[in-house]
Amino acid sequence: MTISEGMVLQKALRGRVSELTSIRNSNIVSTRRWDMYEGGKEKERTEIEPKYDPKVVDAKITEIEIFLYKLDAAIKQANALTEIDIKADVDKLLEPIK
Repeated sequence: MTISEGMVLQKALRGRVSELTSIRNSNIVSTRRWDMYEGGKEKERTEIEPKYDPKVVDAKITEIEIFLYKLDAAIKQANALTEIDIKADVDKLLEPIK
């Protein structure tokens, strides 16, 4: 993977983590309602079931976060080894205006 590809992947995965965190925090549920008859009386019954297991969502978030950490470390290590050949007098560029 190139550094550029890694940086694009980082951005996509950070968006994915944001989406998964939103799902985990909102506790998205599926609600079913129906009418029942018991002894000639009508009753409404409601069942609420989570669409996603919070433990599974949290495990996925953790997996992506660990990968992002490793990817970030690898990009920084590669950048530390890469030199840029540019001609400039840094002292002159940073000196105050007189």
